[in-house]
Amino acid sequence: MRFIQKELIDPTDFYYHYHDFKKEMQEFVESLENCFNQVLSIIADSPAEAVLWGTNFDDMITYPSYFKKEILPWLQKAADVLHSKGKIMILHADGENLGLMDLIANSGADVAEAITPYPMTKGRIEEYYEKWCRTGKLTIWGGIPEVLLLEETTTEDDFEAYLDHLFKVIAPGNRMILGIGDTTPAHALFDRLVKIGKYVEEKGHLPIKGGDFRPISKTQLSYATERVTPQLVSDEIFKIVQEDVLKGNHIDIKKHVRELVDKGVNPEDILQKGMISAMEVISDKFKRGDVFIPEVLLSARAMNEALLVLEPYLTSDKNDAHGKVLMATVHGDMHNIGKNMVITMLRGVGFEVQDMGVNVPISDIIEGIKKYKPNILGLSALLTTTMPEMKNVIDAIKTQNLREDVKIMVGGAPVNEKFARDIEADGYAPDAGEAVELAKQLIKDMI
Repeated sequence: MRFIQKELIDPTDFYYHYHDFKKEMQEFVESLENCFNQVLSIIADSPAEAVLWGTNFDDMITYPSYFKKEILPWLQKAADVLHSKGKIMILHADGENLGLMDLIANSGADVAEAITPYPMTKGRIEEYYEKWCRTGKLTIWGGIPEVLLLEETTTEDDFEAYLDHLFKVIAPGNRMILGIGDTTPAHALFDRLVKIGKYVEEKGHLPIKGGDFRPISKTQLSYATERVTPQLVSDEIFKIVQEDVLKGNHIDIKKHVRELVDKGVNPEDILQKGMISAMEVISDKFKRGDVFIPEVLLSARAMNEALLVLEPYLTSDKNDAHGKVLMATVHGDMHNIGKNMVITMLRGVGFEVQDMGVNVPISDIIEGIKKYKPNILGLSALLTTTMPEMKNVIDAIKTQNLREDVKIMVGGAPVNEKFARDIEADGYAPDAGEAVELAKQLIKDMI
């Protein structure tokens, strides 16, 4: 199933197919199984001593329930076969693994490589080490996020603070192969690579002396979550539409919206109190990691279907409720899943969004600003090599005297708050949920 998801179907369409056509998708998987069994057999009989099996796991894309059902059994099967031949099994888990830690730990793999912890993802290195290394289940290969090597994203003090923290929390240090996750950027500061080597030389001898750290407890996190979690509007008349959005019921929601309109319920209230309020709950759950990409996409699809019914009854200025956003992945970068998630969630809470796609030249972005006159420009980059293009875009906007007309927010795995400030963006969001909140705040700042 992961091969189908990664290679054969559009990333967004995959989730719709997986939800809507379960039987057909399973038959497709069964037709491919013989091929993968043969590949596994050939590899197992090869002279290789270590085998990479399974790549690009991320708890937003290969979300936990899907990973457990579709991916974990194949990983465990591969591990059994490879171990029977005396081979080491490695898997590539360079993404957000906070929701997959226990599942990956039970995959049977020996090594998880290119591990990229906080600040590039939500999972902290001490969490990885506690669940994987101390239990003796996995060896970590990685642990140093690539953004730490870049002057644009990390100060020297923050770089050294991370290394000091790392060597404290991975004590005693066994089952740890220190490396850069995911890769060393082309414009990394060489002096920092040298400094990592010196840290290893000075502090990397077993047993590493441990230090104290006090992670936030689950009780504290739960209390904080309850205080900031959006609540659904209590009016019972909107409950069924809210449930349709929350459950992604894109078929029945059209009938339920028509019924409310026929009863004389204000269409604006149906939109705001029934649909957008539910999407805001989904947005908050996504931000906390309680739901994943498929749930968001299914909820957004249900809302879009309902809007087709509701649109003729809405006031003409409905799209201006939150504002207009122009979105683009910068030139040289072909990644779109993160950008598409932001677009889906912005539209879900009432923004009008124009998507310019991926690999967008600066000239096209300038023309897009002139044509669509957005309140906000959103720029995405997933590669350290394309990050500088964000600054080039902002400089070009200044040259065209358009900077005062548009707020600019940036995001993507290698981007952080410092980089956003340095290139004079108006804001940075680490994920789609935060992007929604940032966009709302930027609009408020313009009023």
